Amino acid sequence: MTVRAFLTTLWLTIALCSQTFSQQAAPAKNPAAVVRAEKYYRTELYMGMSIPGGEMISDADWERFLNDVVTPLFPEGFSVLSGRGQYREVSGIIAKEPSHVLVFLYRRSERKEAGSKIENIRAEYKNRFKQESVLRVDITKSVLVSF
Repeated sequence: MTVRAFLTTLWLTIALCSQTFSQQAAPAKNPAAVVRAEKYYRTELYMGMSIPGGEMISDADWERFLNDVVTPLFPEGFSVLSGRGQYREVSGIIAKEPSHVLVFLYRRSERKEAGSKIENIRAEYKNRFKQESVLRVDITKSVLVSF
């Protein structure tokens, strides 16, 4: 499987797995009120849960990683999606494993700083859990976010 095919398959799988149904909000008391939306950038990290040698990252170890590494770098928040992934290791073996996707949203003015923090997260995850890689996807077109 080529990298492009892998990424396409992974993207479609995550998109289908994370699809949510919109709920209609109650009508605003003031219909003239405008919801303020800001432009944000989005980065996703795809993290496999298997460790070389056949072990799995425990739920406790995952939570400790989130608490010790991710939360201090993004205290304002992030999302965690659970899924299953497939990855061809350097050895040629195809690994099928449970995975987590971290989703970060950040303002354009924070893009450089957020990018550095995200790289720190990737490096620590690879080091701590002996991972060959952590897939990073940057959405270069800004998205509108309303709170």
